[in-house]
Amino acid sequence: MRYKKQEKRYLALDYYEWKELVNVINEYRKLVIDEGGYVDFINEILLKLIEAPTKKIKVMEGSK
Repeated sequence: MRYKKQEKRYLALDYYEWKELVNVINEYRKLVIDEGGYVDFINEILLKLIEAPTKKIKVMEGSK
């Protein structure tokens, strides 16, 4: 059996950015449902985003 390498992307979001992204994806999901579309892949993305682990990082404040 051959394994294919998959590229993963990591994105650092603060709470407000994360919350807005969840809301935007959920609104898009509602539109697709209203149009009778397939939402399983949207549900998977939304669940990954909601269940993503958090990690505290150091951020320099006031840098210009």
